[in-house]
Amino acid sequence: MMDKKITLADVAKSLGISKTVVSLVINGKGDQHGISKETQRRVRERIAELSYTPNQLARGFRTGRTQTIGLIVSDISNRFYAQLARYIEDLAWKMGYTLVTCSTDEKVKKEVRQIELLLDRKVDGLIISSSQQTATMFNNMLEQGRAHVLIDRVFDSMQSAAVSVDNYGGGVMAAAHLVAQGAMRPALFGVEPGHISSLVQRSEGFCSELRNSGLILEPYYHFKAPFHALEEAIAARLEDYHHNHSMPDALFALNNNITTFCLKHLQRLGYDVPGQVRLIGFDDATWFSFTRPTITAIDQPIELIAERAFALLIAQISSTTTAPQPHEVLPVKLIRRLSTAKADSTKLLVS
Repeated sequence: MMDKKITLADVAKSLGISKTVVSLVINGKGDQHGISKETQRRVRERIAELSYTPNQLARGFRTGRTQTIGLIVSDISNRFYAQLARYIEDLAWKMGYTLVTCSTDEKVKKEVRQIELLLDRKVDGLIISSSQQTATMFNNMLEQGRAHVLIDRVFDSMQSAAVSVDNYGGGVMAAAHLVAQGAMRPALFGVEPGHISSLVQRSEGFCSELRNSGLILEPYYHFKAPFHALEEAIAARLEDYHHNHSMPDALFALNNNITTFCLKHLQRLGYDVPGQVRLIGFDDATWFSFTRPTITAIDQPIELIAERAFALLIAQISSTTTAPQPHEVLPVKLIRRLSTAKADSTKLLVS
């Protein structure tokens, strides 16, 4: 049988004082309400003795704050989002907040429902990597004073605070690097849904730089795999190239999962990377530095994204403004490794 949960009333009764006095002490308002230092000491000691923990939801209804924030991403198992969540959780904990994390699986209805549920539970703010197609819901949230920050993915006509990276510039870097390494027939592997701003910008930057170099990305080599069958679709497309003797000589993968699956199935089909196919991915991953070959990547400053997003959210929570919020765009960098090395290169590339 479970022990009875200690309540505010139990603490008050054990001390012979009112629940209001106990509540004021717990919320740090003892001094401003004239509660003696001795009484405040007795309350704190009794709380420790009884192992009393406040009901945060009920407390939130009284104070308007629950000291919780929500993080909504497409897939928490993705290394980028997992590491981002780790950094945000650490920042939140230091500030006395608890983090609640949700995965949308790129389903808009699921995302909207998660936002509604977290707001109903009085979270103090949300950090969201959205799968929606417009900024409408978020502009409405800002008008309603619902603190939130968009990360990774942004929208036209948005008024929300946002932190993203130079995705377009990263695409340009990837194309320029592949061309410099001798690529002549590149391919681009992305993922559906195709409207996601970060993926669109990476693709546009890549294609623009190819055109500047006199190359064209043919439709046959611009592949978008479905989110829910990512590996299977990538394997099937590479097999199609193989059987049609049309394997590209270079491949740009738009996230770390796509990069991993491309390397796996290129090697399964017997292709040498980088001897026959050069491979570069957007998003670095820990294992990219010790795979064989090591993998070249466009790296995002994940820790800085977390720091800036959290700072912008705390600023909103502490403010009542509904004015348009800042959008911060952070730089990316190219990490050169062996998966894009020239065939005659003898120089060892390390991360």
